[in-house]
Amino acid sequence: MPYCPECRDEFQDKVKVCPDCQVELVEKLSSESQQNKTAALICIARAPNEMIATMWKGILEENGINSMLKSVSFMESAQYAHNLFPFDIYVLDSEAEKAKEILTPFLEEE
Repeated sequence: MPYCPECRDEFQDKVKVCPDCQVELVEKLSSESQQNKTAALICIARAPNEMIATMWKGILEENGINSMLKSVSFMESAQYAHNLFPFDIYVLDSEAEKAKEILTPFLEEE
């Protein structure tokens, strides 16, 4: 079974690219990925759509913080009629406070 090297999700053999991370899947996770598997991810923000989520992800990366975007499930997104598919932004627990601080000006605009 292939795995995503970023979010470490497992997929069926026919899947070649992680639908959330947009990276090519690997057959085996590296030992570094295995060690990071125990690191907690925390949702720090919910962007109203993919474009804004991608912008926020870029801002975090410019500040040295890796992040992951995950689309909100269809059932959960039903409450967002004006923005059908919001995205949650996840970072490592150890970087959550810094990431929230960086995104605070953008979150206040929403």
